[in-house]
Amino acid sequence: MLRYLRSHVKSIMIAVIVLFVVSIFAGYGLYARSGKGSDGQRDYAVAEINGKDVMRSDIEKGTMQLAEQLGSEKEVTSADIPLMRKAILDSTAIEAELEKEIKSRNIEVTEDEIDEAYTNIMDSYPTREEFKAFMERSEITEVQVKSDIKKQISQKKVMDALAAEINVPDDEARKFYDSAKTFLYKQPAGFKVNIATFKSNEAAKLAQKSIEGGEGWDKVMDQHKADIMTSTPYDKPVLITVQMMVDSLAALKDLPLNKVSPVMPVTSSDSYVAIKRSKEAEKQLSYNEVSADVVAMIKNQKAQEKQQEFYEELLSRAKIKILDPEIFPAPTSADIKTEVKSEDKQ
Repeated sequence: MLRYLRSHVKSIMIAVIVLFVVSIFAGYGLYARSGKGSDGQRDYAVAEINGKDVMRSDIEKGTMQLAEQLGSEKEVTSADIPLMRKAILDSTAIEAELEKEIKSRNIEVTEDEIDEAYTNIMDSYPTREEFKAFMERSEITEVQVKSDIKKQISQKKVMDALAAEINVPDDEARKFYDSAKTFLYKQPAGFKVNIATFKSNEAAKLAQKSIEGGEGWDKVMDQHKADIMTSTPYDKPVLITVQMMVDSLAALKDLPLNKVSPVMPVTSSDSYVAIKRSKEAEKQLSYNEVSADVVAMIKNQKAQEKQQEFYEELLSRAKIKILDPEIFPAPTSADIKTEVKSEDKQ
């Protein structure tokens, strides 16, 4: 695991940033100044970032969360901990520099943006009561959540600004398409299907009866929109491949073309109705059909590279001073050179 951490230190640093800097719920207690850590041990400053103390408890908290994340893929041992602590320290430094960048770019976040995001968080819980219970258990206030939402949106706007600078020329997109078309841009065999999922079997039965009686698909979808979880417009059926026709979708195999299905159960309460519109053979998709997807894929890759370069630049700006070298990995020759350069700048 130690070799893995050292060889993937940059990607892990980016993962740390995503997990602990950009996350809405990241940062609670990040700069807590209590006298003791969560385990009852004396808390103390282990480093300084731009002259501000970073406490042992904050480093250990982030390290534990990172260990849980990495532990799902690889076994984490005690030998890995120092490097993970350093990743948390670096991510904290990047966050500090990112805050400066937000201010220098005059990025603003409106109350409407914050309220919309806060509502989305509440809606991710089955009920408002469960959301409130989570807040109480976590000792988190609405003010704290909205403060972190503002931070997250500000950071996202910086990333969006970086992505907006990326251009993908047509010849580059075509070259990528030609190199990948045989395995990325083939449409598998299947059927084009209109499908709508309902919150209740009763609503699905009413809709199915209306369609079977001759009413138009889109009209029925509009009539029952309050009971529909997802649906496709009639003129935009989706491709359901033969491989996808298992479990609740298995019944679509024998459904006649252009006939509305019976109500098909998904769970004990959810169900769907569908119309199988046409049979589709496997085919090679042309560049014109997938050009938008090709450009988006290349742009996303370039955006990730640009973000990583940006994070590394932010890290190089930060003035990091290790106060307790025993809990971090021993510095390499590259680290020493970087530290000397940092001191020269100061």
